[in-house]
Amino acid sequence: MNKLFIAFIALSILFCSEHIFSQGYRIDAKLKGLKDSVCYLTYYYENLNYIQDSAKINANGELVFQGKKALEQGLYNLMIGHWQSIDLLVVEQHFSIEADAKDLFNTLKFKGSRENDLFYSYQQKIIKDAQRIASIGAVSDSLLLNKQYALQYELELYKKKFIKAFEGTYAAKLIKATMPMDLPVAPKLDNGSEDPLWANQFFVEHYFDNYDLSDPRMIRTPYLYQAVGAYFEQLYFLPTDSLNHLVDKILAKTQSKTEIRKYLVTKMANFFENSKTMGHDAVFVYIMQNYYLKEPQMWDETTIKLVKERVYYLDKLLIGRKIPNVTLSDFSGKELQLHQINAKCTIVYIYSADCGHCQQFTPQLVELAQKYANKGLKVFAPIFGNDLETWQNFVKQYKMESFINTIDRTGDISFFQEFDAQYTPTIYIIDAQKKIVGKGNITIKNMEEIVRKILL
Repeated sequence: MNKLFIAFIALSILFCSEHIFSQGYRIDAKLKGLKDSVCYLTYYYENLNYIQDSAKINANGELVFQGKKALEQGLYNLMIGHWQSIDLLVVEQHFSIEADAKDLFNTLKFKGSRENDLFYSYQQKIIKDAQRIASIGAVSDSLLLNKQYALQYELELYKKKFIKAFEGTYAAKLIKATMPMDLPVAPKLDNGSEDPLWANQFFVEHYFDNYDLSDPRMIRTPYLYQAVGAYFEQLYFLPTDSLNHLVDKILAKTQSKTEIRKYLVTKMANFFENSKTMGHDAVFVYIMQNYYLKEPQMWDETTIKLVKERVYYLDKLLIGRKIPNVTLSDFSGKELQLHQINAKCTIVYIYSADCGHCQQFTPQLVELAQKYANKGLKVFAPIFGNDLETWQNFVKQYKMESFINTIDRTGDISFFQEFDAQYTPTIYIIDAQKKIVGKGNITIKNMEEIVRKILL
């Protein structure tokens, strides 16, 4: 009985120790050649690194990063002093590192982390082979040139074999995300020539093929952040419907209520909200309507409330919509309505007297207005604020007498909300039916192009 009791206690202790060990994280490191230095464990989020933990190296070159709560899995970086650093894959929560500080990259060894073993065995081979290829250099000798091509081919083949062999590991997913797409042979047209648009179409449809958009660990790398911006920046010229389709296609690769879906929704919404391309606000509204308001379980109540309010106002201000009417006063106190202006084309110019950009831009707009006044162009110019003296002085100083100068004497109108005037000047170009045909912080040159299309 005593033996059974002792055995039971031993098993209980073993179970408890294993349970305790499985909690939190611990990363041990032994770095030969370093001592009495502080190291930092940082994690990637988009294009920045944030400090997760710090530890001091003892006289033997040893240090420990340890915490009671498990680390979020992802790509981390070990910063050694101010002059060296190495990336670490945090999937396993307990592992150790050994290296010589004099040749950190090539002497790295891991214990208890298959992910880092895979990642660095790949990196070390890639760099070694790349150095062999580079050593051949620019040559004219055909034998050496063929050898260079063969090495390059073998290297590309190795990359693909590695990803396939270790498919599903975080290491393979990260490596795949850094690789360019394989472009298939372009299909032939009826005349036998290759389709010149094939490469562009393939780019649009397959850009995210190398990214696992079901894995939230991709957020904690710089790769996904860079990819989203780079993708849409190159497709700025596409119409709204096409961009909406691409947003849907990307998010279809994610699962509902997941961290990575929430991240991508936020990232794409921010991109189109802040885009300088006219009309991209329509994609922003589309994302808010379809991925915030239709998936409220992903967001808190405050966010949903703010989104509803933003959509309510922005949806009325999209290109093609009839601009909201507004009643303001002129210098004499007479009320004027925007919708009552009789003009083939009207520029709505919302400005502020203390805005430096407005002070530079207004003389250019005065010149444009005079140039097309006899063609049917008018400028409806509300000023932010309701100080009459400031308003009258600004109009006189910048020779704006030809404009329909207006002010909100009551202070009841929120240009910030009702006309999305988050910056000044805020500009809308509307046609005779008061439909918005142009908007945003646009240049005089672009404004003139739009005005000419309406008037001439």
